[in-house]
Amino acid sequence: MLILTRRPGERVVIGENILVTVMGVSGHTVRLGIAAPGGVPIYREEIWLAVKEENRAAAAAMVDAVPAKPPDAPAGAPATPAEPADTRAGAPATPAGPADTPAGARATPAGPADTPAASAEDA
Repeated sequence: MLILTRRPGERVVIGENILVTVMGVSGHTVRLGIAAPGGVPIYREEIWLAVKEENRAAAAAMVDAVPAKPPDAPAGAPATPAEPADTRAGAPATPAGPADTPAGARATPAGPADTPAASAEDA
């Protein structure tokens, strides 16, 4: 730990873009001004520790504490919502399965990138 003595108006530079200025001293209280880039978070230690503890507690929460389905869901509803259907133009309504695919055929329709280009050697 670096320990410095500074008077009001004096500064400390941290890295290349953080500037700490002693704004005032009154008894045992020191007022600091901190200039840092917008992306650099600055917290009082007690707030930072409280947020860190809340995050740890949330991460450790039991999965069983989360309901499997919303309380307003009808009886027999699935625990998770169904995946939305593929609505792209030309996409099949349901994926082709083994019963839907002729022997030796591809399970998905071929697009321009999937079709080999004819070359002079093929002709």
